Amino acid sequence: MTQIIASQKTEFAIDPVILNLLPEQGSIELQHDAAGKVHRFHTHPVDEILVIISGRLNFMWDGGERIVGAGDTIHLPAGTLHQSEALEGGAVYAIATRPPAHQAND
Repeated sequence: MTQIIASQKTEFAIDPVILNLLPEQGSIELQHDAAGKVHRFHTHPVDEILVIISGRLNFMWDGGERIVGAGDTIHLPAGTLHQSEALEGGAVYAIATRPPAHQAND
């Protein structure tokens, strides 16, 4: 059953870095990975920007590997082969997707 719960709250604190990820029309995904969660090597047909909100990830891409944590931003061009694993304590991060820059200018 659909419910609407009235609230007195009128302001929400969202980091401007996250708000800046919003496309003109679209959304941002908020991802929570428990410790040990692995997203096996894969690619996307769109550019991705990830902002780590809390926790840490072991992030691997074609040609590199790095442990990233809160405050780090990852820019992934479309087609980039990548994988991540949430480390102890897990990780929360925002993901924005956009058409590749070369397509957006066509």
